[in-house]
Amino acid sequence: MAIKRDSKVIRLNNPKGIFGVDRRVMTIAIIVAVIIGLLLAFMPNAYKISMNGEFIGAIKDKRVIEGAKDTVITQLKSLYGTEVKFEEELEIQRYRAKKKDYIDQSYLISCMRKKMDVLIGFKELLIDGESVGIIASSQDVQTLKNELKKRYYGNSDVEVEFGKKVEVKDIFAKEDDLISMDKLVQKCATTTPKSITYTVQAGDTLSGIASKYNTTIESIISANEGFTSQTVLQVGQTINANINEALLPLEIVEVHHTADTDAENVNTEA
Repeated sequence: MAIKRDSKVIRLNNPKGIFGVDRRVMTIAIIVAVIIGLLLAFMPNAYKISMNGEFIGAIKDKRVIEGAKDTVITQLKSLYGTEVKFEEELEIQRYRAKKKDYIDQSYLISCMRKKMDVLIGFKELLIDGESVGIIASSQDVQTLKNELKKRYYGNSDVEVEFGKKVEVKDIFAKEDDLISMDKLVQKCATTTPKSITYTVQAGDTLSGIASKYNTTIESIISANEGFTSQTVLQVGQTINANINEALLPLEIVEVHHTADTDAENVNTEA
């Protein structure tokens, strides 16, 4: 639009804006800048870390999180002397963090040690294929045998083996799942009544069979018609016995005699 006055034309609609820039271009530039600013204001700039649904904090570099996990695993391996793993993973997602949300690696490591459930490489003890408990290592099997030997035979100098099939297999479990040796011995020594048929072997006596099966001579005599305390057993003879069978019985492999006992036996025989 132009107004003619005294032969002069005055331009009212100047298409140029500030600094000679087209107003439409400037408007578009402002809109783009606002959009970019809004995007930057809400764009994720960190990793949000949670454990079991609980917010822990934010860390910018994901490598810091992986480093914290490796550190905790190394510490726990050194503590327990075996393989370890976490029962659950950290909950990690991208989000827009505030300044107050940020944490450092040492704080993250501390939280992981306190709050995350750790599974440790232990052993599961099986008796005839049935699980009876979680033990720390295979060495506990020998300890169990020694403790059962004391319980069944006192201080007798005998060589024993397990009377049932004993196995261990690898398992990851919590430390609280471990069974103490006292409880394990008590469990394995628990008895249940049972009637069996036994074939007499060379060297067997009524007292020896009674001791082997955790029963009494009287119980064996009462289960076999015609038996008395003076009955002489014959190799290959079949006898009945009402026994109290332990969950994990022991069998005598060899009896060791001390020098004094051997000398006494020799003198007696002489």
